[in-house]
Amino acid sequence: MLFDTHMHCEFSCDSEMTLAQAIVQAEKLGIGMIVTEHWDYDYPTNPEEFLFDIDAYFKNFEALRSDRVLRGIEIGMQRTTAARDEAIAASHAFDYVLASIHCIGQRDLYEPTCYEGRTRQDIVEEFLDDSIYCLEHHSNFDAFAHIDYICRYWPYENNQLCIADNQNKYDKLFKLLIDGNKPIEINTRRLDSEEALKALVPLYQRYKALGGRYCTLGSDAHYLEHIGRRLDKALSIAKLADLQPVYFKERKMHLVEF
Repeated sequence: MLFDTHMHCEFSCDSEMTLAQAIVQAEKLGIGMIVTEHWDYDYPTNPEEFLFDIDAYFKNFEALRSDRVLRGIEIGMQRTTAARDEAIAASHAFDYVLASIHCIGQRDLYEPTCYEGRTRQDIVEEFLDDSIYCLEHHSNFDAFAHIDYICRYWPYENNQLCIADNQNKYDKLFKLLIDGNKPIEINTRRLDSEEALKALVPLYQRYKALGGRYCTLGSDAHYLEHIGRRLDKALSIAKLADLQPVYFKERKMHLVEF
């Protein structure tokens, strides 16, 4: 069964669906699901916006969790939050801890002001530097989310990532994941673009060439209609890169069979 391993329900402030609704939708699609509610300490535009009551989350999930409906968290890493991120990942019995980068230099990548006075190359290198730092100081997670997150919001004409931007830093990031046996996520958010598909495949192939073996597949859904979106395209990338899709239950890796 395929698993959509990245989605947000009512405990994420930017989601427009509930857990109960998401379960019905996933059942219709015949896929498993992992809810990964947002947890971002010190979010630049609102420090508490992406935090939630984890005890209430677990209580809400208690009667609904099953082998195909699993309970996770997406922790947005920053240089200043590593110790607290490690502690929150260990604080509860999550099935899955997804690590991500939503901010660089204590600036929100969603906001236009993040890019003011900076070139595309400046942003790529800052994103890679912050990602590397966070991976060096944060190990209590299971997979690394959306390598192409910056491409969603930056204002540059060339809006695709490329290994040639800085291969040494990409390699360092990938080796940190590989040495920690951490899968890389194939996020489906941008896979409706042929340009994005073409640009992303070499990144995942490089992760494989350096010794990576596993990937997760995640829609990053915040709306019902996005659950499971473009998983077929994510699978095609996994095959081109020769990566094995996996999901996590009780923090243990399981192979996806399809």
